[in-house]
Amino acid sequence: MYSVVNTPANAAAFAFYAVAGKSNTYYIYNYSAKKWVTYDLATSYNSGQGFLKLSDTKTEGCYFEITSCTKNTHSGYQMRPYASDGTIDEDRYLNYYGGNGANESITVGLWKDNGSSDAGSCWILKEADLGVKANITNTSLAAGSIVNSLYTNYQGNGTQFVKETAIDWTNQKVIAEIDISTCGTGTEDLFSIGEDAITWFANNIHMYKTTGGITAYLVGNPVGGGATAFGPVSFDGNILRVEVSSEKGFVVNDRVIFSKEIINQYSEQKYNKQFFSLSTIKVGSGENNQNSRAKYNYISVVTNDYQAATVTSSNTLDEVTVNSFNAQNDVDVQLKRTLSPEYWNTFCVPFTISADVIEEKFGAGTQVCTFGSMNGNVMNFAHSTSIEAGKPYIVKPTKEVVDPTFTGVNIEATAAKQVGANGFFMQGIYSVKTDLTTDGTNLFLGDGNKFYKPSGTTTAKMKGMRAFFIVPQGTNFAALRANIDGATTAIDELTTVVEQPTDNRIYNLQGEFVGTSFEGLHGVYVQNGKKVLVK
Repeated sequence: MYSVVNTPANAAAFAFYAVAGKSNTYYIYNYSAKKWVTYDLATSYNSGQGFLKLSDTKTEGCYFEITSCTKNTHSGYQMRPYASDGTIDEDRYLNYYGGNGANESITVGLWKDNGSSDAGSCWILKEADLGVKANITNTSLAAGSIVNSLYTNYQGNGTQFVKETAIDWTNQKVIAEIDISTCGTGTEDLFSIGEDAITWFANNIHMYKTTGGITAYLVGNPVGGGATAFGPVSFDGNILRVEVSSEKGFVVNDRVIFSKEIINQYSEQKYNKQFFSLSTIKVGSGENNQNSRAKYNYISVVTNDYQAATVTSSNTLDEVTVNSFNAQNDVDVQLKRTLSPEYWNTFCVPFTISADVIEEKFGAGTQVCTFGSMNGNVMNFAHSTSIEAGKPYIVKPTKEVVDPTFTGVNIEATAAKQVGANGFFMQGIYSVKTDLTTDGTNLFLGDGNKFYKPSGTTTAKMKGMRAFFIVPQGTNFAALRANIDGATTAIDELTTVVEQPTDNRIYNLQGEFVGTSFEGLHGVYVQNGKKVLVK
């Protein structure tokens, strides 16, 4: 940072981090040196002063106002430091002015002229890929349930096939994933569904692969085109994901081909029966033309709330997915979760967080504790100045923390740890957990700093990057006490609730899904992990 380089091999990469509440203001981080660009804070600074230094820690207040400027034909940026009173030091600009001669020790310092007046104050920045993003695989959980799996990994061979199934369109839908890469060059009946899937003039929907793309027809195309015919239209890739539901209609790759209103209108007009009133349907391929040679990954009847699991790669640890990763050094990681200052939050991540970063991300005065031992019915917690990789903690920040990003951390490929003694343990988790026991031996800490017993018949779910407590069978919950750094407090009486992902689903106190609207409901329910009284 102290000398302008003349060979690419000696160049450094820098990152700029916005300062909350201050426009055009940034901390500067030297990614190549793994150090922060700082300076000695003062009330004012002198022109010609050697100014910058590199530090292992970020110094509060050592940031720069960075604005655009133009010198001759060059568009760049000018940088002004802040003073110790939080104001910008007027007429002092970060400047390359000394060359590698007599002033090489202070080559980058301060000067009085801005970037439009002095080329040394006009910094030309080139965007670079720092290559420090973590490689984390996020696998979402399948929602809802499969009612009837009609075909799985079925390879069409050019002959017709069909299956009959009962369906309740009010609560169920049909989904399919079709790989058309194995299709021929002619017209193929990819997917037919309805009263008689292999007949043209029937209360059906047909979809074909043709030389021009994908076509689809509704109930024997009763109006000769228009609203009852689609395509040919090409789709990107070889995978077609089909949904047939009374909520959306006939959908392919998130595109509505025929709306539910159009389907019901023309099916009733042509056959005196609305398509979505059929209680028995046939699904398959084989009406006219060449029958399908596509590969059917699945065709299933599922509940309306069903969503298949998806796999993505990112630098994010997501609280509602299964997160997998390898050991990685010096990477950026974002946590997809929120921590509240109103109560203690359980917390567990696969990388170490230092005291200064805890203060930066969670706020000055943040309390961090870990569960160490039992003394009779007292759970002893002790304060910690840092957070170790894989170790579970309870954290009480001094500000609301939403989806924080951590820079230059080392991810450890270690399993989340368990701490405790005498049959009482705190177990960390990185990923959404679906198998919490509901017999009282697994507890989680929730709103109001209460212990909650998951509800459900056998197992329940909680979000990731948290911790749950393991206690002996038959524990007297009312007698439990928490000793946090020497202060013993009663733990509220055990409450039976299950923590759910924030997706607005509503559950009764038995853990049964009852919908996403409170309309028509009365009593106490759980939505997004919180109890709701509906009068």
